[in-house]
Amino acid sequence: MKAVILAAGSSSRFQPLSENRHKGLTEVLGKPIIEHTVEELENLGIDDVVIVQGPERKFEENIESDADFVVQNEPKGMGHALRQAQHLLDEKFLVLNPYHATSSHIIEDLIRKSDEEDSEVGFVSRETERPEDYGILELEDGKATGVVEKPEPEEAPSNHRIVGMYLLSPEFFDHLDAVEEWEYQFEDALDRQASKNPGTVVFIDEETVSIKYPWNLFEFVEAMMEDRRENISADADIAESAVISGDVIIEDGATIYENATVKGPAYIGEDVVVGNNTLIRDHTALERGVTVGANTEIKNSVFLPDSSIHSEYFGDSIVGHDTKIGAGTITANRKFRKDGERPEIESDLMEKDYSQESGRTFLGAIIGDNVDIGVNVSIMPGVQIGADARIGPGTVVEKNVEHGETLYVEQEQVKKN
Repeated sequence: MKAVILAAGSSSRFQPLSENRHKGLTEVLGKPIIEHTVEELENLGIDDVVIVQGPERKFEENIESDADFVVQNEPKGMGHALRQAQHLLDEKFLVLNPYHATSSHIIEDLIRKSDEEDSEVGFVSRETERPEDYGILELEDGKATGVVEKPEPEEAPSNHRIVGMYLLSPEFFDHLDAVEEWEYQFEDALDRQASKNPGTVVFIDEETVSIKYPWNLFEFVEAMMEDRRENISADADIAESAVISGDVIIEDGATIYENATVKGPAYIGEDVVVGNNTLIRDHTALERGVTVGANTEIKNSVFLPDSSIHSEYFGDSIVGHDTKIGAGTITANRKFRKDGERPEIESDLMEKDYSQESGRTFLGAIIGDNVDIGVNVSIMPGVQIGADARIGPGTVVEKNVEHGETLYVEQEQVKKN
């Protein structure tokens, strides 16, 4: 069986982390997200993989894989993207996104059930209370007989939404040819095929990881860490007084200094430095080349390669490549109580004209690549800082800082005799 990974989108809602790379190339636990997914497919015996990428060809340049690469030069939707791989698809094939690295059991069920029912199309589905946000299945006797894209609640044929994994046959392209080419051509072709040949459906209760917004990276990291146990490289340099507890992965060349504590689940990548008296905890991932100074606490955060922080507290935050954070800088990751409860945190999306609920009551800062942050900066919950931005010392950052902007506080020094 073959698999097609659709990775040609712009990842615009993943800003500021997608300014310099597709979200599928975000490095987590030592390798790009899409490489984890390819490995998961290989573990299932699916080693014939096609990756549909954008015109920049960043995937074939930045990942180690024997996959075939094809290019979607224009953003014309999933149907058009899949069409670019048609010449390589002469048997049943999976269609999935770059971040389905923790869904092997679901994929196995989809393949097995589809084979048992000898169906030409297979879906994964779970219940939703918001049909207007998803593709919704029309169902009859447990099989899919149609697809309606984002219907109003009163018009939805069911409350079962499509999860972004499909099992298709080459005949799907005949249905693609028969419907209008537009943004939802893929969904229209699925509807046409299911109406003529009802499709297999695997119903699930669990929430699968979907990386749409930056904070979804926390969920991906947590899911990836679930099945990983303690693994400490013999080539890591760990002080005798350091405390390592729980399921902690420490890679080659990492250095853990005196009296530092790492509480798992946690990931310490290649050549990472953790300073004296520092605490790393709660699903934190420090990718290769990260430096954490002395007397620092980092909780449930992701530091991407070659970033650094001098000292202080960082919680529920994501820090981009080669970003430098000065001493005393902290993130606020909760809002004041409202009616006795902590409210969910919204974040203004970069390059979008709206705020998005994160679904999280803990959310710190989302910081892009190559950002310089001075000493004693305070960053409020849910704030996003764009790539190449500069934040001056002592600044309180209450709103997003755009790519390349400089934000600082003007001060006047007064001398008195």
